[in-house]
Amino acid sequence: MEVGKSEETLSNLLSDIQLTAQHHNTSGGPLNIPQIDALLRPHLQDHLHNQSIAQAHSQHPAGSFDIPSDDIALSRDRPAIIEISSDGCGAGKTHLLYYITCMALLPSSWNGINLGGKESAVIFIDCDSCFDIVRLSEVIESYIKSRISLSIQFCESKQTGLPKDPMPEDAPDAPGAPLPPSSPSSEVEDEEIKEYLALLNSITPSDITELTVYSLSHLHVYTPTSPSHFLEILASIPDYLLSSTSHSSHDLPLASLIIDGISAFYWLERASSASTATSSMVFSDPPSQTTSQNKNNENPPPQTIEDKEPKLSLQSRYDLIISHLLTITTRFNNNIIITNTIIPTNSSHPTHVSNPHNNIPSYPRHLPICYTYSPMFLSARIILSKDVVAPFQADIGLLEAYKEREMRMNVVKKAGTSAWVEGAGVRKGESGRRNGGWFWFWIGEEGVKIGAEEDGEGGNR
Repeated sequence: MEVGKSEETLSNLLSDIQLTAQHHNTSGGPLNIPQIDALLRPHLQDHLHNQSIAQAHSQHPAGSFDIPSDDIALSRDRPAIIEISSDGCGAGKTHLLYYITCMALLPSSWNGINLGGKESAVIFIDCDSCFDIVRLSEVIESYIKSRISLSIQFCESKQTGLPKDPMPEDAPDAPGAPLPPSSPSSEVEDEEIKEYLALLNSITPSDITELTVYSLSHLHVYTPTSPSHFLEILASIPDYLLSSTSHSSHDLPLASLIIDGISAFYWLERASSASTATSSMVFSDPPSQTTSQNKNNENPPPQTIEDKEPKLSLQSRYDLIISHLLTITTRFNNNIIITNTIIPTNSSHPTHVSNPHNNIPSYPRHLPICYTYSPMFLSARIILSKDVVAPFQADIGLLEAYKEREMRMNVVKKAGTSAWVEGAGVRKGESGRRNGGWFWFWIGEEGVKIGAEEDGEGGNR
């Protein structure tokens, strides 16, 4: 066979491999995770419409204005600002961030394997001090191995050991009928597949580790230690990305800025805000007479963290946070992914409202209005709830419980996390929360697996 036709056959094969199984392909959405991007897209469209209304209102605050059309085209590369929340710890927020980070760091393809990554930089701000680089590398390596396995399975299915649509023995040869396995074209294609299978099977664990290390070189991790340090980090990011050529990501786009634990300093921020509001009140003992000896021995009291923190109200602090984040995403066209947890407070406003519709989980409401309800900030919410395994019945016997232990352990291992995706444009009430959708993901020793709604075997529906 001619060399040109051989190259064309191999090119077609690689193209087929990259188009394997539609639900395994990338969606070209904000996260490059098809199961999530499909659910996010309508809410990003709504967010764009809400932004247009807010901008029109700000330009004509005292007069009437035309409401923008709700069919504004949503570009495929438009960034999203997403809050991932849960009603407690251990629901899988950080692991979902690891998976999102994996898809942002990895290249789109490697050795002809469709990885579906963005090959971009990621900034990870670890407010909760829980970041685990070893675990993230395990998630990345597990994902790479799964894509290699998928490519091998696809190549094996393309081998023409038997005709896929065999003709009846007494049927005459018809134009366009499948070629028999012994035809030259099939033999050449089989040879190309065998060569590529050999390439896939020759990939070693060290090759996978090398790709993982390369990808992680474009991850930039910050660990703030206080609210003011957090603000300093946000303010420094644009200059770091634009002026620093020492890091390896200076020539790559920024895919996502991730903040794990936006409420990590909540109580410290509230304390600082409260001290600002009561600054005119005096809680110290009245000053006593000072002798010359006391003056000589006077030492300034040690400063605490609260003394070093600038006195900003909670509202002002989050106004600054949002301003910095919007500046970054406008300048670098990157996604912003934030995790949050419901925190009960003594406020007169409830932190969350139960929803009777389809067991939809609630989202945090303890942060200021500028964060929670601003039409210019959050694009969508992903709310996680851990799938609960029913406990043993109260009247079960000890022997019966012992017999069921293995079955129950299997059920516990298969239990995952249900994730509800909704828009962030509802200010009051829950009437607008029906138009969402579910996806599921599972966390195991080998990594993270994400499934669409039809793949879920349990969880809150």
